[in-house]
Amino acid sequence: MEKFNLSREIISPLSQFEIRDLLSLDAPILGNLHISITNIGLYLMLGGLFILALNLLSTNYNRLVGNNWSISQESLYATIHSIVTNQINPKNGQMYFPFIYALFIFILINNLIGMVTRCLWNLSLFILNSHAYSTQIKNSSYSTHSHSNFHSKTSKNKPRYSFNNKNTFYLNPGYITGFVDGEGCFSLSIFKDIRRLTGWQVKPIFSIALHNKDITILEAIQRTFKVGKIYKHGVNSMQYRVSSLKDLQVILEHFDQYPLITKKQEDYLLFKQAINLIINKEHLSFTGLLKLVSIKATLNWGLSEKFKESFPTVKPIDRPYSKFTSTLLISGPFLAGEGDKDLTFNWIRGFTEAEGSFQVIIQNIQERTHISLRFSITQHIKDEILLTNIVAYLGCGRYYRSSTRNEGQYLVTVFSDIDEKIISIFKEYPLIGIKNQDFLDFSEIANLIKSKDHLTKEGIEKIDLIKNNMNSRRICVEKT
Repeated sequence: MEKFNLSREIISPLSQFEIRDLLSLDAPILGNLHISITNIGLYLMLGGLFILALNLLSTNYNRLVGNNWSISQESLYATIHSIVTNQINPKNGQMYFPFIYALFIFILINNLIGMVTRCLWNLSLFILNSHAYSTQIKNSSYSTHSHSNFHSKTSKNKPRYSFNNKNTFYLNPGYITGFVDGEGCFSLSIFKDIRRLTGWQVKPIFSIALHNKDITILEAIQRTFKVGKIYKHGVNSMQYRVSSLKDLQVILEHFDQYPLITKKQEDYLLFKQAINLIINKEHLSFTGLLKLVSIKATLNWGLSEKFKESFPTVKPIDRPYSKFTSTLLISGPFLAGEGDKDLTFNWIRGFTEAEGSFQVIIQNIQERTHISLRFSITQHIKDEILLTNIVAYLGCGRYYRSSTRNEGQYLVTVFSDIDEKIISIFKEYPLIGIKNQDFLDFSEIANLIKSKDHLTKEGIEKIDLIKNNMNSRRICVEKT
């Protein structure tokens, strides 16, 4: 029987661009202040020390003949001075020379450090994150009353989120569970680490990734849980992530008390099982490592083909059974007829924030313009029981199963249901992300339809203008 190879190390070239905490300190008494020293900070300090050392080595100490370090420094000085004076002019160039000289040395030293094998490309990351931070401040504003204007991230009027929609600090637990049912991810990272006895390191991670424009939701979740950090995740996305065992206990406590009701509950149970193995130190042995790989093989989308090459004999474990994802879902804690109504509608609010859509359809039929509204929630067909239960609970809409894709849709198209039920729900339980702007536009068009303005040319043009700034076409403008 072929054995997997634990001694082979796979080094990703992207590891040179990964920012990691080396030393961190949380100060809850100072407003959840987090202080950390990252690898990029360490490398920048090393670059500064190299520059200082080069200047000390090149000091003449009043000698008539300079050493080799001094001669090289003078040559570098003369070269940069010549470039500056030639490119600007001999007179005005002198004004900028000290800054340009210091910047040139800084870039030179840090680029040389980055060229060393497995060293961090600190200069590139420093520039990228400085730009990303300035962009994030511009794009991370939010307002519940304006269709296109947003508060600055540093605004004193930044909204605070609550359990009951009042202007207090925390999110309702039902909202969090509903949102995680749609956007959350429970994952198990297993990667090569030659420092470990098994040759592998295991890290459980709870994460939520969103577009930059919805960073306020991640900030609200972070404030409510009081654990985790928000990271740059992609060009236009941010990620809330919790990975330490201590902090993950907070996450487990929440979802034990307010369980997920999509099929993601099964992934959560697998995730919890993996954490228990790690707490019991079983991941430090080969047997325990294989158990975790078996869990990872069942979790989410399973193992990648590349990862399977290292563990060719491991088989996925059976998915756990959860009553909340079975035909008994209607008697679960959120969609139960006798359950907590406020908690239930907050779950619907959070799930809609993640998976819902407010759409306006404009059609020209027989030289007449027809305008209709649609509210939908789309999910994989494995959660069709959930969507049919939403139909029963809200008493409106229908469930459709796609004939071409593995997905189903809860859809409401009857105008009276949209006006009397859907719009009423989200007025009482308002969304807090950028999707709230789509809802406000959706509601405005519903009012135009109620007043018959959609039957006039001016009304149709107004509706078309509003529609063209909804959903993916929305333009976020910074408030001045």
